[in-house]
Amino acid sequence: MVPQTPAAVQAPDTEQRIFDAALTVFARKGRDGARLQEIADHAGINRALLHYYFRTKNQLYEAVFEHGCRQFMTGLSQSLRAEQGFEDSLRTFVYGYIDYIYEHQEMARLMLNECLCGGGVLERHLTAAIAAREEVPGLLLEDRLRSAMEAGEIRDVDLRHTLLTIISACLFPFVALPTVRLFHSRAVEDFDRFVQERKSHIVDLLLEGLRPPGLRGSPEALA
Repeated sequence: MVPQTPAAVQAPDTEQRIFDAALTVFARKGRDGARLQEIADHAGINRALLHYYFRTKNQLYEAVFEHGCRQFMTGLSQSLRAEQGFEDSLRTFVYGYIDYIYEHQEMARLMLNECLCGGGVLERHLTAAIAAREEVPGLLLEDRLRSAMEAGEIRDVDLRHTLLTIISACLFPFVALPTVRLFHSRAVEDFDRFVQERKSHIVDLLLEGLRPPGLRGSPEALA
């Protein structure tokens, strides 16, 4: 009789359970503070089976990070490619970015922790993604900004600073939530409604600020 390997006795969803458990632990404790035994406990498996899938903690961390980045970039990039006009592209980017963070707050926390620890893993993944330009939502939006600027739809701006401003506006309420709650009561009373209002506010503010001076205040300018 052939001995059973871990692969032969595993449940079909074992790998996904490991990813989910690892994301939870890494997001709460960071890569250095996380322990493989704790991840195995969260996944409901023994440590030997965890090691069957991932030999080291760093290997698991890299896999979880890559999975989250690819999930985010692929989904938002597909949405952006479906849009033609600049205003629709901007709205799709802002709404999609905020929706992803809202629905995947542990992944957002993991990315923040990674940045605070030097960002080496994030930098490697972004560098690889930039080499495959079509998979980077920010660069797709930058192309739309450039085209709109060349067509005279928006005023001349520094594209990279503008892109950083858009991303920062989307991220800030989540990475600085205690501060946001002090300044905006809606974030305390009804966070779901606050997030929806936040998306509309960012898009409206950006559209007004990007319009050429002679077209400020015109709702038809970027239609």
